[in-house]
Amino acid sequence: MTQVNWGGIFPVLVTPFGAEGAINDTRYKALIDEAIANGAQGIVAAGSTGEFYALTKAERARLYKLTVDHVGRRVPVLAGVADLRVEDVLEACQSAVAAGCAGGMLLPPIYAMPSPREIVAFFDHISRNTSLPLMLYNSPRRAGVDITPALVEQLSTIPTVVAIKESSGLIAQVGELMQRVGNKIRVFVGYETMIVPARAVGAHGVVAMAHQIAGPLIRDYWGKALTRDKTLDALGRDVFAFYRCFQSGAYYAAIKETMSQLGRDAGGPRLPLLPLAHEQKAAIAKIIAEAGLTRWAKA
Repeated sequence: MTQVNWGGIFPVLVTPFGAEGAINDTRYKALIDEAIANGAQGIVAAGSTGEFYALTKAERARLYKLTVDHVGRRVPVLAGVADLRVEDVLEACQSAVAAGCAGGMLLPPIYAMPSPREIVAFFDHISRNTSLPLMLYNSPRRAGVDITPALVEQLSTIPTVVAIKESSGLIAQVGELMQRVGNKIRVFVGYETMIVPARAVGAHGVVAMAHQIAGPLIRDYWGKALTRDKTLDALGRDVFAFYRCFQSGAYYAAIKETMSQLGRDAGGPRLPLLPLAHEQKAAIAKIIAEAGLTRWAKA
């Protein structure tokens, strides 16, 4: 943990696509500026929310460089470096290092569903072949395997492993991580809905999705999470309402649709995801109206 001081809100940005499907650099830079202005203490480029799986290697490398160049020295930039083949992961790591990224966020091997022994071997191999500091990314739903706290304790001895994004959704798992490795690596949760209990057990940060839509909401929710401020519950209701919007379709398409309905258009998703169907868009509009989320449209 002495290698980095990452903490607070690290939004994982969507990748905006224009009408012809190319990355919209101008809109992407605006998202960066808005995020930092609203309290982001780091930026994640080409993560899952950024549809890394739908980007070419060249696009990912360019996005890393674009992000670092635009952010400058304002906050650290992490690159999503997950991929199917070990060689492709290492290529992404090399591109992140060349771009000047502060670190990389890495799932266990996708689809292969490796054993704990194989997970350790994988991260050890990556560490031995790149200098990029690594944030482990535990997402059992996406990767098909769980990086348990006991396994994280083993992985924390790898020199370049400096953090974890814990997206199991289990607060008990976050608490155990803090007990086992909280003094060794930085522990982040992957959902803003977990901010209050995660901060209560000492988590260092959140890799955020809703922040790029309603930055002041997430900034205030994070800042007040350890208090019993009278506005905390009201903020929490809005945070959970945003996550209900995200569940109205495939997460990454629904996030973009929610952004669009609140005036932060980022285009549609790339295949294999499709823009939401009419009834899914209507479900998001209903949640926005009932929860009064339009107040965050220009926040």
